[in-house]
Amino acid sequence: MVTDKYRVLLVDDSPDDLFFERLIFERSSNFVVVGEARDGQEAINYLQGNSNPPDIMLLDLKMPRKNGFDVLQWIQNANLGKLKIAVVSGSWLTEDIARSQALGAHAYFKKTSSREEQDKMLADIEKLLGEG
Repeated sequence: MVTDKYRVLLVDDSPDDLFFERLIFERSSNFVVVGEARDGQEAINYLQGNSNPPDIMLLDLKMPRKNGFDVLQWIQNANLGKLKIAVVSGSWLTEDIARSQALGAHAYFKKTSSREEQDKMLADIEKLLGEG
């Protein structure tokens, strides 16, 4: 594994959204997708069982078993180093954004098919990770 790339965990119950998120990160040589989870419980299992956690996790909110809010709450009590969390959701509700931020999300992005908006998200994520 190349160590100079940011390690990404994708968490979304939609196979289509996972596919497109993977494509976004493949456009940049600065990232490598190291894992995918289809719901919040899978994300927690991945993070618990991985001694080398990702640098950033893209997290959907609306998922079966455990949702994104459940994962954010679990992370508050876990020792995951400098893991950054970017919520990527179809919801643009003020209460979802506020709750995500209150539970520790570092960024909030709306799911989009716009190449321009995807490139901006990628740039914002790189900036977030560069802040340490």
